[in-house]
Amino acid sequence: MDIIDQLIMGLVTILLVIIVTLLSKNSKLKSENQSIKEILELKDTTISNYEASRVAVTDVIENFSALDSVMERINAGESKAEVSEKMGIPLNKIDLIIKFDKLKKRD
Repeated sequence: MDIIDQLIMGLVTILLVIIVTLLSKNSKLKSENQSIKEILELKDTTISNYEASRVAVTDVIENFSALDSVMERINAGESKAEVSEKMGIPLNKIDLIIKFDKLKKRD
């Protein structure tokens, strides 16, 4: 019986070592999984920001021909709403044109 008891204790010890090893590896995997999720969220945010800026640039380019006339009217004292109504350009695109003009003047 003594040998069977030692054999069972040895097997229990091996089982405990295996369980502790698996728990340790599992916690490392959870940590790495969390890091990967954060990286994926950052990637998605970056892609969204890129797409938004691309749309904004596309809008400005589409209305680039109207830039001079929009800025002339704004500088003459017309409101953005008036310019938008007279030229048939949405107000948000008027805002983009004004921002683009400010960026252009910086250079």
